[in-house]
Amino acid sequence: MLYLFGIFTSFYLFTLLLLKRNPSFADRMLSIWMVVMGLHQVLHYLDYTKISYQYPHLLGLGFALPLLHGVLLYFYVLALTAQKKLSLKQILPHFMPFILLIGLAIPFYALSGKEKIEVFSNHGAGYEWYSLTQIILIILSGIAYVVGSLVLIRRSQLSLEKWHLQWLQYLSIGLAAIWLLVLVFDDGVIFSGVSLLVILIGILGINQAPVFSGHFESKLTAWDGSKMVPESGPVPIRYAKSGLKSDTSDALFARLVLLMKKEEIYKNNELTLNELAALLDVHANSLSQVINEKVGKNFYNYINTLRVEAFINLAAQPDKQHYSLLALAFECGFNSKSTFNKYFKAVVGETPSEYFGLIKA
Repeated sequence: MLYLFGIFTSFYLFTLLLLKRNPSFADRMLSIWMVVMGLHQVLHYLDYTKISYQYPHLLGLGFALPLLHGVLLYFYVLALTAQKKLSLKQILPHFMPFILLIGLAIPFYALSGKEKIEVFSNHGAGYEWYSLTQIILIILSGIAYVVGSLVLIRRSQLSLEKWHLQWLQYLSIGLAAIWLLVLVFDDGVIFSGVSLLVILIGILGINQAPVFSGHFESKLTAWDGSKMVPESGPVPIRYAKSGLKSDTSDALFARLVLLMKKEEIYKNNELTLNELAALLDVHANSLSQVINEKVGKNFYNYINTLRVEAFINLAAQPDKQHYSLLALAFECGFNSKSTFNKYFKAVVGETPSEYFGLIKA
């Protein structure tokens, strides 16, 4: 049952990413990883239930799949931390071990169905050399790409939002745990761990980090390959079938504006959509809808825009002139220099130093 739930979750998350508006390169990497996760679990389930013995051509199709997990995680982390697309020339070398393992398995794939079943029934008899090569490549690949992912995260921790940083850490540590299972346990335990990892990815990605909801990438800005630039064009009409009435929406927005003005909740650098919704005693989806419709921004852009406005007002006060710009930015709710600079330029059109240089001039 756990296997089936893990399979369903993998393809469900893939579907959410597929339906995401304007998916980023990182979204595509994550969606490919979810498909590989799902396919890998499906093939194991067919072997576990002996269904594949009825269709021997399915046997062995998952031999090289373990080598993809670490690579896809690494590229996902790289896409989010470096925020750039990679060329095929940069990507292809990382898939050479996967291609090698497929090539080495050709003698097995050339066997008849009956011969394949015999090999599997005898726990790989006659192909011990392949099993040894496979496990060595899997372990080396797993260690290398998990460590590489954690190094990228550590190097980028000052430029990432806290939830963003935690999300990537959870993925890396979760995959590291799977590799530890590979070293000690059999396939039954390993794939139970994989199913649990996928389920946790779904829970964390949907409830704690806006990965699958469409809010992970900024609507206010878009990545052009080298820098953040303001998006142009109207905000699309959304929530056409929502049950939130116009007067209810207006009232909720008025309460939101009042809360922000009086309590300055946006200065909490760990504020999330769920926390803000709880303060307003509404469902997070309703609050997200109101922000999108009334302001034309998603939650994170809305909050960071308020922080930028608060920063400009604070920096203009005479008694704050002896503070650094970064210190004032932190006071307004930003938690990293890079995030502050990114949103300031997106809102104002200039970097903080350029903006204040123009004012002084």
